[in-house]
Amino acid sequence: MMGTPWIADRRLREALARNEAFWTGELEETPLLWVTAPGATPGTPPTPPPTDEQQWTDVDYLMEKAEDSLSRTHYAGDALPVYNPWLGPDQFSAWLGADLTFRTKDNTSWVAPFIEDWAEHPDFRIDAGNRWWKKYLEILRASTAAGKGKWVTGYPDLHTGIDALGAMRNPERLMIDLLTIPDTIKRAMEQMTRLWKEVVDEVSAIVLPAGQGTTNWTCGWSAKRFVCVGQNDFTCLIGPAMFDEFCLADNVACCSHVDWTMYHLDGPTALQHVPHLLGIERLHCIQWIQGAGKPLPSEWTGLLKQIQAGGKSVQLMYSGIRGGGVIGKEIDALCRELDPTRLFIVAEVDSVETADFVVRRARETCAEARRRPR
Repeated sequence: MMGTPWIADRRLREALARNEAFWTGELEETPLLWVTAPGATPGTPPTPPPTDEQQWTDVDYLMEKAEDSLSRTHYAGDALPVYNPWLGPDQFSAWLGADLTFRTKDNTSWVAPFIEDWAEHPDFRIDAGNRWWKKYLEILRASTAAGKGKWVTGYPDLHTGIDALGAMRNPERLMIDLLTIPDTIKRAMEQMTRLWKEVVDEVSAIVLPAGQGTTNWTCGWSAKRFVCVGQNDFTCLIGPAMFDEFCLADNVACCSHVDWTMYHLDGPTALQHVPHLLGIERLHCIQWIQGAGKPLPSEWTGLLKQIQAGGKSVQLMYSGIRGGGVIGKEIDALCRELDPTRLFIVAEVDSVETADFVVRRARETCAEARRRPR
């Protein structure tokens, strides 16, 4: 069973049981609540190396930074300490040959498109000697070793599928390719599906023996294989018919390959694909990100009810929460309007007091809702 010195044993056992119950449909009374307050305990982070690339790739520094950050975080509700080895959103494209550039101040990296002629790339494979694949595996192995008995090491942020093709080709050019050479893109998508499975299997062989369970960048936990099946940000540029033609089979296959699955639904332009997503039997939870400047999640209860009515759970994320005002109102609305046992709330807040308030408010609101006559 997973262990950590940063959560009391009894509460850790409860958190692990509730996380697993969320996936099996046996969660009771309140939402799954991952509420954290980073920096709750004073300390001095390790000194970063001088260059951006070193700050992303110096394994000793990354492990020191992870332990410092995770050990000083307050974990409330069902939250657990998690470290996600990461080389940026397009790391998968880098594993296939793209050049990778890092920018620490923006916490991101990017790749330059490199596909000019699809005929020159008939069979995408990850070369075992690829610099960025080797570095990712080095960080992954270091995390599973250093994190044993302390934290969960996550599956990679996998912008595979249509997003990977867009990064390697250029989104605008890929849009034209969908119309002019659809069979070529379908063959490339089949290869993306194969590679997704291969990466998940290789990572599983490293992570699972550590005995800390699994997670990914979306948070959540299971002793089994829990993966975010894909980002599919590119699908905001295409309609439902093209999603069905080029992307649906990839998502179905990825969901069928692991035990528990999350889908990242990002922004109003992605809503057109919800009916297709609800039809994927092995998709268990949809993460709704409303987008910058858009109304808070409580303003989207019609969508969230639609997702729950379609047999899926819903995950919502809040960050930068200061005090309990806004988040308290959000908790009240969500717990009253939705099925709380199929609701997963992730919140990063400014203090221990705010974190504990969020958990307490959710429990109180759910208890009040259960007492109300139907």
